[in-house]
Amino acid sequence: MKIVLNLLFVIIAVGLTYLLIETIRKPIVFEETREEREEVVKERLLQSVEMQKMYKDLTGQYASNFDSLKYVLTNDTFFMEVVLGDKYDTTQTVTIDTIAVLAKDSLNNYLLKNAKGESVDAFFAKMRKIPFNTEGKEFYIYSGKAIVEGTDSLYAPTFEIGTTLDKYLMEFDSASYVIYDPLYDPKRQIIRVGDLNKPSTAGNW
Repeated sequence: MKIVLNLLFVIIAVGLTYLLIETIRKPIVFEETREEREEVVKERLLQSVEMQKMYKDLTGQYASNFDSLKYVLTNDTFFMEVVLGDKYDTTQTVTIDTIAVLAKDSLNNYLLKNAKGESVDAFFAKMRKIPFNTEGKEFYIYSGKAIVEGTDSLYAPTFEIGTTLDKYLMEFDSASYVIYDPLYDPKRQIIRVGDLNKPSTAGNW
């Protein structure tokens, strides 16, 4: 009987030790995983900002979907003015030429510097996907226009690209992890760049 009781006490002690370790480990894993994944998501979103800026330079507005974003940046042309001569020197004749620059050339330069020389197809396929999402979900993307602050009728183009937290923290449901972060609501909390309601290209973090 004594041996049985001792064995039972050992099992209980091991169980309590496991629960204690899990109590300590679980919030640490949650926070570390959340931070690591959010850095990747932020990087992906900031890349989309650069693409939207290039798109706006070409079209005067922002893209409302990733297919349009890719098509314009691989098929359209920038037209740039080049000043020949010193416009402040009255003894010189100054001429202004307009030169055409393929958008794809600018895009390839960006990819070479910021995306390890990925191909255009690979870059856009990755940029639109939400990292760590096992279902292949994509970031939402919208475009619109909003009134410029301080004016009554001047509108500027806007865009917004983002996702809810649950799309890249799929295994961390709110019911189990809200005790570690009372504000944690992954189905409602959004990480994004841009803002449909005001001209901005910044992130909300």
